[in-house]
Amino acid sequence: MLERDGDTARVRRGRVYADQGAVSRVKVEPGEATARVEGSRSGAYRVSVITPVPGGEEWATLVRALGSQPVFRAALLAGGFPPELERVFEVVGLRLLPGGLGDLVLSCSCPDWGHPCKHAAAALYVLAEALASDPLLLVEWLGRPRGELLADLRRRARTPAAPADPAAALAEPPAPGVAEPDPPDDAAGFWRAPRLPAPPRLDGAPPAVAITEPPDAGGEYAAEAPQEGLAELLAPLYQRLIGPQQPEPPQE
Repeated sequence: MLERDGDTARVRRGRVYADQGAVSRVKVEPGEATARVEGSRSGAYRVSVITPVPGGEEWATLVRALGSQPVFRAALLAGGFPPELERVFEVVGLRLLPGGLGDLVLSCSCPDWGHPCKHAAAALYVLAEALASDPLLLVEWLGRPRGELLADLRRRARTPAAPADPAAALAEPPAPGVAEPDPPDDAAGFWRAPRLPAPPRLDGAPPAVAITEPPDAGGEYAAEAPQEGLAELLAPLYQRLIGPQQPEPPQE
C-alpha cells in the first residue's frame, strides 16, 4: 500500500531509515500508532498513524462472529491470526486492513509536507513488521484490547448451547383438526358422554362394501352376499384350505 500510493523517492528514503534503525518507541493504542524517527537533523520527529476503529455494536457483532467459529476462536486464543479473519470483517461491513493511504491519517512533526514524508514512511514500515510478528497488535490498533477480546472468546467457548427440552421433544403432537370439547357446566354433565361425531365420508364412496368369495376353480366369482354373516362367507375358503376330509374309520 505504501509503495503503491506514496511518493517513490520519499518511500525509498523511509525504507532506508527503517533498515538503519532510525525508528524507535513504537506504541500501538486504540485508533493510533505512534513512533519516534531520527532524521538527518538533530533530534527525533514524532509520527502518528491514525485509523478508524469499529464502534461498540460493531465489535459485539465481530465477537459473536468470531466466537461462533471454533477454528477462529482456537487460533485467536492460541495467539494466532488466521488470514480468513479479513473475510469475517468484510462480511460484517468492516475493514481489517486499510485499503490505501487515504484510509489513514498520517502526521509528522517534520517540516516536510509530503504524503507521506520519509519519517512517516519509515514508521509505517516498522509498524508493518510489528503487526506481522504480533498480529493481535492489529486488534488493539482497531480499538479492542487483546485482553478483552480473548476474555470474550473464552466466555463463549465455555458457554454451552441451550439444551433442547426433553419433555417437549417427547410430547405427542396434537391431532390435526380435532377440537377439544368444552367442559360441562354442572356435575351431572361430567358423567354424560358427548355424542360421537359422524364418521367422515369421502365424496363418491359407496355406502357399503360388499364382501365376495375368492374365485373358484372355474374362474368365476361367487355371488355377492352382503347380508350374510362373516362366518358363512368364509366357510368355503376354510373348506378349500383344509382339503377334502378323510372318512372316519368305522367303530368296532
